[in-house]
This record gives sequence, C-alpha cells and structure tokens, in this order.
Amino acid sequence: MKIGMMALLPAAMGLAAPAIAAQADETTASARGEAPPAPPVTPTASVAAASEQDFSTCDGYNAPRGKSDGIARETFMFGAASRSADIRRKDIYTFGERGLAACERALHDARLIDAFWLRRANLLQAQAVHAVWAGQAERAIALTGASDALGAAHKDGYFLQSIGVGNRGVRAYALIALGRRDEALAAIAEMRAGRPWSQSIRQLATRLHMHLDKSFAAQAAEMKDAIPLSPESGRALFWMLFLDGDLEAARAIAPTISFDLPKQRGGWTLRGGEQNELEEIEQRATVQGARAYAEAAAGNTAWAKTALAEAKADLDEAMAPPPPRADGKPPKKQDVEDHARRLPYARRAKSEIGLWEAAIDLRPKIATRPSDETHAEFIAKGLDKLPIVADILANLPTENAAEKAELHAVRARLRSNFDAERVKALDFPAAELMALLPRPETSKIVPTLKPAGDGYFLSDSGLSRNQEGKSDIWTIRYTHNLAPIAAVEELAMLGAAQTARREGYDSMILLSRLSISRTTNVSGMYVGSYQQNSGYEAQMRVRFVNAGALPADLAGMEWRVIPAQKAIDQLSDRYKTGGLTIAW
Repeated sequence: MKIGMMALLPAAMGLAAPAIAAQADETTASARGEAPPAPPVTPTASVAAASEQDFSTCDGYNAPRGKSDGIARETFMFGAASRSADIRRKDIYTFGERGLAACERALHDARLIDAFWLRRANLLQAQAVHAVWAGQAERAIALTGASDALGAAHKDGYFLQSIGVGNRGVRAYALIALGRRDEALAAIAEMRAGRPWSQSIRQLATRLHMHLDKSFAAQAAEMKDAIPLSPESGRALFWMLFLDGDLEAARAIAPTISFDLPKQRGGWTLRGGEQNELEEIEQRATVQGARAYAEAAAGNTAWAKTALAEAKADLDEAMAPPPPRADGKPPKKQDVEDHARRLPYARRAKSEIGLWEAAIDLRPKIATRPSDETHAEFIAKGLDKLPIVADILANLPTENAAEKAELHAVRARLRSNFDAERVKALDFPAAELMALLPRPETSKIVPTLKPAGDGYFLSDSGLSRNQEGKSDIWTIRYTHNLAPIAAVEELAMLGAAQTARREGYDSMILLSRLSISRTTNVSGMYVGSYQQNSGYEAQMRVRFVNAGALPADLAGMEWRVIPAQKAIDQLSDRYKTGGLTIAW
C-alpha cells in the first residue's frame, strides 16, 4: 500500500501554523530563592551621562523632564505644574547588553531625582529584562529585588499591585532562564494570586507558564484554565486539539467559541474593526465546518448537516443584494458598498462550507475501502484545503504489519511537524514580555466604580451597561482616562458581578471580551491633526445565570461559571464605589 497522504504534510502544516499561534490579593513581592534585595543604585563617576534615548532604550518611556517623571506624570502650564497622565510605553527593539548599559546610564542620571522613585523602580525592572537577554539572569533577580525594595521603602500598596506584580513576572522569566522550575512556578502563582480578576495579568502568567512548560498537555491545560475569564482562548485551544486529531476534546471546547463581540459605544470605532468583521466571515465558516466535522465523527451526523445548512443560509443572506428602501428608492450607497465588500468573503466562506460537507460524507467510507481511493477522492474534491489530514490518517485501514508501520511513520512525522510549529509559537521574546508588564498605578489615578457620563458618547470614566433585548445577555463596559488596563478590567468584572446580583442571578459566563487602548483623533484649523491617549476600556459580553440551574444549552459548561459574589467580595475592598444605583 502506498500512503499518498504523505505528500499532504506541507499543506497541512501551512493550515496548522496560524491556528496554533496562541495567542491576583496583594502578597509579598519576594519569590522563593531570589537574591536579597539590592540597594537602590547610586551615582558613580565611572558611568557616562545618559542621553534622552537611553531612557526609552531601557524601559520604553521618555527621560524625566522638569516635574514629569516620564512614566506617570506629565507637566502642564508651561512646566510649572504636573499631573497624572496616560503615558504609554514605546516599543523597544533592542534587548541585552546594549539595553543593560542604557539602563545603567539612565539610573545614574541626575534627572532621576528622589521624587521619581517610581520611575527608578520601573527602570530597574526593565534592566532586569535586559539582563536576562544578556545572559545575566542571576543579576536580573537581584534587580527585581532592588525594584521591590523601593516600593517597600515607600510603603506603597499600589506599587505592589502594578510594578510589584510585574517584578514577579520578570523574576519568573529569569528563573525559567536559569532552569529553576519550582521557583518560577511559585513566582507565577504569586502573580496570579495578586490580581486574579485581571485578564491582562492572567495573560502574562499564562504566557510565562507556557514559556516554562511547552508540552502539549501543559499548554492545553493553561488555555482551558484561561477560558472562564478570557473566552477568546477557546478558539485557539479548539484548533490545537482539532489539528492534533483529538476531535472529541475539540468538540467539548467548541461551545466556548463566540464571534459576537461586546456592543460598541457611539463615537468610538475599533481600529481595523471593519476589516476584522469581513475576515471573520470566513473564520466563522471554518470553525462551523470543523465543529460539524467533529460532531459527525462523534455520530451526530444529522446535527452536523443541519448546522452546515444553517451556516449556508446565513451566508446566502449575507450575499443577497440590499433591497430598495421602504419608500421605493434604491438602497443607500453605503449599503451597496458594504455588500460589495462583503460578497467575496461570503462566497469563499460558502465554498468552504461545501468542502466540509464533502469531508463529512467522505469520512465514513475511509475504513471500508483502499487508501488509494480515499486519497484520490480527497484530492479531487479539494479536501486538502481543510485541516483534516490527521483524522484521515487515523482512519485509514491497513492490511499487514508493513502497512501499519508505514502509516505509523507518516502519522509520527505529521505530529512531529505539528508539535514543532506549536512550540515555535510559544516563543516569548523580551519585547512581548515588556508589552505585557503592568503599567504603574498610583493613589492619584485609582478609579471608582461609578456610572459613566450621561452624554450620548458616554465619554466620561465609569461603568456602562447594555442589555440585549430582554435576554440574559449583557454588554458591560468600564472605561477610565488614566487607570491602567488591569484596574479597568477588574472594575468591569466588579460591575458585571453587581449587575448580575441586581438582576437576580448568582453567577455569570463570559461569552466574549475586549481590552482596549483608546486614542482620540484630534484635528482643527489651528491645531493641525494629532492623536491623544485617552485611557483604557474593558468590555465584556456576559450571560447571567444561576449556577444551580444552568440553561439546557449550557450543559457541561459548569467549569466556565463565575460566582458573582466571589468577585464582589474580592474586589470591593480594592475599589470605592459611587453612584451605586447603576448596580442596585
């Protein structure tokens, strides 16, 4: 027997690569096994003066200037005063010895006055990241200790839950580089425990854990554990399991996938949102087809065929030209243009649904006929475009030991290639680590749980909600002009939990969510055009439920349930509340 499926491996891996790219109470800032905290760096004559570039090369922020520390406060009134500001880290492109030296010069610079201790702590944290990439992981651990010592000296609890949490992450990164697994796990656990309701902090912890343990089982467990707070992890996990050939496990995860995002607010648009909506037409069809294939493999062929028929009907509706308006006039120009942009994506999506229907018809035949016939039909119908090679190979019949060995070798090579791509996607370079480290928090920017402004655009900081008709599904949003994303995420969660209790539910399930950096585009005759940082927004599309009586369509989803009172109890002590009528 010749197993012609071997020739399909490169194509199969091409489909696999994009799919497998993956995408805390206050505790002591010390991790087990770390070096004693080093004292703050003091100026020495041997270090050259820092340039403006040295500061941004080190931690991504501009050099201090006047009353501005460059990281949390900006100057105004021509430099006469300072205020808290939404200052964002710039991209850092070089890590290692060069960055290490830039940090050293910045830390010795006279502009880094004692009042800017928070910036010094952040520079020490950044220097620790550079040290890891310079092969000096032990020094990195000492540097995070020095950063923690500054926070302890100032007895600043907000430091602990921002830069302090980041220090635990950097410490774990260094411990991983040193091969000190147990200590790294302890540091990651401390970070998770410090802010358990912030998706961005948990994302950092998840990335670190998968950087530490790249095994398939560990990655799958981490991704599933992330789903209750970050449901977008469900899609990546589904594809990882599907491509591995574990259709039953993929089938169990499929209900967590949602393409319906939280309802957006007037006056704001998602950057790239229109293009993402178009691309998701095809992505949705791919997921629908793969889920139907998995259901058919489990014996639910009727369900699978019905689901694909409904998907095709939805696509037919999307492809239908816009009708005339109610007054008989031609459709609006915008509607015609939207249809023209949507049409090619919908056509490709419908074509793919047809491929999945053919794949479902082919699968039962595989075990009952020669593999050459299966291969011929597989190619003739264009099924090599689908990521189903692993499952096809698993069902091919063999007639003797030699054929069985040959098939085993092909499947082993496919799994090896897939695993190599999966592990490659888990690379965690310093630039990505820096991007995930939490921004500093101070007492001056701590947000309050209160309603958002009453204006049409709801531009003020605060909580806003939108119920979908009379259903149990809501969009919950919290936005703040200054507070970092971790705090904004926690307040959205607190607002959702309070709303659940007000509506008579004891729990909730997150269906989808977005964490957004807001930017205002400003233009005018005398001011020109520029962009202004405008804070952060956490959006969640949630379904309110009672844990003891889940709806039938949520059967088996008990592990996704978030107890509302638990979130309220753990977050209420951290944030003040105002205008509670929005929640009660």
